[in-house]
Amino acid sequence: MARGKPVELATRRFDNQSRAIEYYREMLGRYKAGDRVSSDDALDLSALLERHSEYPQKVGKGVDHFEVMATEQGTNCFRIVRIDGSGTDFSFRHCITQRPPSRKQEVSAAFRRVVRFDLYAARDKFFLENRGDDGKVLCGVTGERIARDEAHMDHRPPMTFEVIVTTFLEARGMSLDQVSITSGQDEQVSPEITDEDLAESFRIYHSRVAKLDIVKGEVNLSQSSRNRIKDGRVKLT
Repeated sequence: MARGKPVELATRRFDNQSRAIEYYREMLGRYKAGDRVSSDDALDLSALLERHSEYPQKVGKGVDHFEVMATEQGTNCFRIVRIDGSGTDFSFRHCITQRPPSRKQEVSAAFRRVVRFDLYAARDKFFLENRGDDGKVLCGVTGERIARDEAHMDHRPPMTFEVIVTTFLEARGMSLDQVSITSGQDEQVSPEITDEDLAESFRIYHSRVAKLDIVKGEVNLSQSSRNRIKDGRVKLT
């Protein structure tokens, strides 16, 4: 039986965070990017949003409705549309756990943003050269045939994306706190590196050392935690 701290909302109660995450993950999965969230689901999202650590900034002058938007990582997230027409994304996991992204997570996301177009180009090149008559290619992990919109570019161990970021910063004697990034801005699905020279240097380094496999997006996300740097190995601090 799952245990943990209950999640109490105005509209419903969950026995633990895992069940709350499952509920909102299933809700998100019912929509496509660009869809407006139903009025019933919007009630639950409004109640959840109250737990966000930046609630006043997220709500602004008030919420008109919610919709679903695509992220640069190929996943979807919820988006607030305010009554003044402005909008911003928010993480349902953040609301549930009430833990904002760590500095490490934000810096990693900012560096991933730097190379996003290189990853898209690598994916498109692979499909152009390897797709079958059905337009699909083989997933490098499961062996099943996948379409372009299902595909992620996975960094092959030992040079996982985390290791690439780690070695890049260590070579420059930089800590996470020395990487200047944007944070907390509207419509900012991921932070950005503000130093253009640093960003370009990372893009060049990444293109030189990264070895990529094409995998189904769900597989890539599920195995990402297994490829994180373990205690005792070099890691971002």
